[in-house]
Amino acid sequence: MRIFLTGASGYLGGVLARCLSEEGHEVRALVRAGSRRENLEALGVSLFTGDITDRYSLREGMSGADWVIHSAAFVAMDGDLEAMKAVNVAGSDNVASLAFKLGVGGLLSISSIAAFGGSPDDGSLAAEESPVRQPFPSPYGATKHAGQRAIEEWAKRGLGVATVYPSLIYGPPGKKLGANVLLRNILLGRIPMIVGADRKTSWIHIDDVVTAISGILTGAPAGRSYILAGEVISIGELIGLVCRLGGVRPPGLRLPVGAAQLALKVAGPIYRARGRRPPWSPGEVASLARHWAFDDRRARQQLAWQPRPLAEGLPPTIEYLRSRAA
Repeated sequence: MRIFLTGASGYLGGVLARCLSEEGHEVRALVRAGSRRENLEALGVSLFTGDITDRYSLREGMSGADWVIHSAAFVAMDGDLEAMKAVNVAGSDNVASLAFKLGVGGLLSISSIAAFGGSPDDGSLAAEESPVRQPFPSPYGATKHAGQRAIEEWAKRGLGVATVYPSLIYGPPGKKLGANVLLRNILLGRIPMIVGADRKTSWIHIDDVVTAISGILTGAPAGRSYILAGEVISIGELIGLVCRLGGVRPPGLRLPVGAAQLALKVAGPIYRARGRRPPWSPGEVASLARHWAFDDRRARQQLAWQPRPLAEGLPPTIEYLRSRAA
């Protein structure tokens, strides 16, 4: 198949480009001016310079594609809202509208569980049809939700759309990419306290996300959405597991979310005055006020997909991060 991929120079996009190329697909990738291209060029990927905020720049690479995989996004818990809207909302609309106009066979949208705004307060699992929780705790979640709604408007006009909602993505490569950032900070002792220890979170290995996407391309029912949750674990349990695997002492202090928000208001300016980033950002603390526990039963059943547990995925990831701790 001929596949046009946005976000190919990013964390997930780079692994996708490699795996799709190895599977024998013709991969065309949109890359921004100034992005690193060496790995993509080595794979034989056809590169097209452009940006999803510039609809015209998408046309050459997308023309004749069997599938468009939309992986590009502005990923940050806190950031400029207008910049996020330009990429995550208007950019998504650009990709979908052009795919519709060019008659592309299908659009696979890579969204995020952040687009749901969290899972139920009682800790039960949310699924694809669960109601969205608003207001969103971060601009990232709000713009990913709005971007997906823009794509779905084109689906109503006849564009074939499939969507995946990955949870926190971890695993090599990249020591400062995806949820590896949090894992690395735990190993380096940069998390002085555990905030929201009882909050449930969902973790998925990057290779399992790619496997699910490959399954969708080769035979999933049309027009479906799939949560890719992986394993659900509390923040406290996760930090304890990472510390045991990494041979480091876990943080001794635990704070409820409300106390952490107050502490951040007081300590945040001090950190910034010293040129340091606080251990938690406002958006991250606000997100920890909610559970992020999700059910990926649909993907397991319809895609014959089985993500690895943390007991299998975390040890090699921790070893990888420890070897690149500097």
